[in-house]
Amino acid sequence: MEIRRRKMARIVLNSLLGGTLSALVCFAQTSPASHPAGKSAAQSSSATASAQAASPEKVVLKVGETNVTKADIDYLIGSLNPQVQKAVALRGRKPVGDEYAMMLLLSQKAQSEKLDASPEFQRKLALEKLQLLAQEEYRHMAESIKVSPDEISAYYNAHKGDFEEAELREFVIRKKPADAKAGAKGLPEEEAKARLAAIQKAIEGGTDVKQVAKQFDVPNVVMVNPEPVTVHKGEMLPALDKAAFELKENQFSQPVETPQALVLLQMLKRQQPGMQAVSSQIEDSLRQQKLKTALDDIRAKANIWMDPDYFKAPEPARTSGALGGSSGAAPKAPPQQ
Repeated sequence: MEIRRRKMARIVLNSLLGGTLSALVCFAQTSPASHPAGKSAAQSSSATASAQAASPEKVVLKVGETNVTKADIDYLIGSLNPQVQKAVALRGRKPVGDEYAMMLLLSQKAQSEKLDASPEFQRKLALEKLQLLAQEEYRHMAESIKVSPDEISAYYNAHKGDFEEAELREFVIRKKPADAKAGAKGLPEEEAKARLAAIQKAIEGGTDVKQVAKQFDVPNVVMVNPEPVTVHKGEMLPALDKAAFELKENQFSQPVETPQALVLLQMLKRQQPGMQAVSSQIEDSLRQQKLKTALDDIRAKANIWMDPDYFKAPEPARTSGALGGSSGAAPKAPPQQ
């Protein structure tokens, strides 16, 4: 158990030192407030004690003169990656407190040694602030963009075809390159086409697709998936997408060549989803378009200059010439005698 606790503590510390705390709010540096005059802790009511225990400002950790509140630790835990958050939920907050305290001690020691005054640290601090401010403004801009129902409706009516869906069967045969080594998986192109034609003929002849799969499927070579797949227009390779959405129901495509395989498609069903089904997708797309326009507008209105020499594109790498030269130019002929 102790080994597990230490391991988790290391994970937490790595998360903290990896930059998670850059988003932390400033924690209090003062001592805890004393009890009001005339009242002791024993005289406080149970209701007040309960409220204080739940208060975000309750001090839950002290490192020297530095106080850390419940809100600070809660914010920190919320900033950790989901895997670490899950570990904290299962094993408790103690490892977080241990490593937060160590981080504070290291931070205080660094300040006492004036490490924060070095040019490198100041440059790093300025860059992190720049990144955080840019992220915050990007978030603010994104949240302030509104998309109206009329805009969603207009976009849907103008792009109906883009949302079309198809239910397909795919039959895939891995191609064997002409120069493939012995034992390489795949079929030569002509043999692959003949196999796809046989699969199509069997299905069109009424053979159950599951029986076709048993008959023709060869692991990692001929892949016959009896279960249909649903695809959206534009999400497949362009050649496959074009072939699929030109088909009528129950029609087969011609074999489509991809870099590594030949693919036969069978259209089972085409459908056009209604606007309600895709409204959130349209809203996200329009919001991104508006955000890009706003960012482009900011860039266009800004006075940006870049040194053309410093920011120029690198020159293409030179290849060695036929006789070992580095310029890639043809070697000069020897002078005539």
